[in-house]
Amino acid sequence: MTRERVRRVVRTATAARSNARPLPFRRPAPSHAWLATLCGLAATQTHAAGGHHSVDDAAILDPGQCQIETWGGQRLAHVGPACRVGPVELGLNLEREHNADGRTVRAGPQIKWAFALTDTLSTGVLASASWQRSNAGNASLRLTDSSVVIPVTWQFDDAWRAHLNLGRDFHRAQPSTSHSGAALEWAALPALSLVAERFREGGRNAWRAGLRWTATPSVNVDLSHARDLRHDGPRGWTLGLTWAFAR
Repeated sequence: MTRERVRRVVRTATAARSNARPLPFRRPAPSHAWLATLCGLAATQTHAAGGHHSVDDAAILDPGQCQIETWGGQRLAHVGPACRVGPVELGLNLEREHNADGRTVRAGPQIKWAFALTDTLSTGVLASASWQRSNAGNASLRLTDSSVVIPVTWQFDDAWRAHLNLGRDFHRAQPSTSHSGAALEWAALPALSLVAERFREGGRNAWRAGLRWTATPSVNVDLSHARDLRHDGPRGWTLGLTWAFAR
């Protein structure tokens, strides 16, 4: 998400107030399964600060705008259309993962609301849910996870933004787990930003670092590397593309 878009969102949220990445870290998984999640950072939960990053920003699309986010990792592919509808952003996350146990398909909606606290500080709420179907012993589509996250974004300089997430992931057959993280975003050039984040989901800790190239005012390309903080933990690359357009 570009710096100029955040400014537009803050202005939009302020006006509204005056009148109104692949990543569900579910239960601890086998290494190969968690690697696919790490690479794609899991579409069916939050998708963040533009594209596949884990830590989300407190911004939504402009009124009348839609977008399509796509990304992929070693074994995972994601497509996520979303549109601004009134004061909220409505999205749908679709994901397919291949691993040694077979193919898993995930789908789920999400809704996001953001508003300005000051000219440089904004917050909001993001809620999502995930249904899953696997050909490895479970052919039916069933609800597996849901998530609620509060994002906060601070634009403390023209070229720098910080993001903070606090929330909870709720699992169908397991205890709920914390969903938190922090990210720092630097606009090194008008068309190039660098992003670094540290996050915890599903009881596991990881970091991600990457770059975002604004190819055109409506197209962003993301490339990042993520890694579990354990010495022997999984790691992987993710490539993403975001296209925004007026509906």
